[in-house]
Amino acid sequence: MTNPGTIVWNELTTSDLERAKAFYAATMGWTYEEIGTPAGPYTLARRPDQTRPVAGLIAWPPGEEGADEWFAYAAVDDIDAVVALVSEAGGRADPIFEVAGVGRFATVVDPNGATLGLMQRCPTR
Repeated sequence: MTNPGTIVWNELTTSDLERAKAFYAATMGWTYEEIGTPAGPYTLARRPDQTRPVAGLIAWPPGEEGADEWFAYAAVDDIDAVVALVSEAGGRADPIFEVAGVGRFATVVDPNGATLGLMQRCPTR
């Protein structure tokens, strides 16, 4: 089990997925696996010495292109409780969503506007 607050997933949203994949393959040695999701294609990145993915890469949806950005997800044991605490502390949270077989996720925003992802892993992961 991962300690709450530990960064457990990083995700790049990019305007040029193929260029980003080439860059990280050259600089980090990453290899890739494409998977289908309800939201569209998603790329899992792996280091050559690991079987588990180290990051995800996704293209901006058409018409929503923005600056390329990395986004971090921190581990939580009870995402419902943490989202409630965020609201009590003056922040806000997007609706919790689930990725089957992976876990439950939410994006929270602190009172200053900084964002962080939350991830509660499935019990089997």
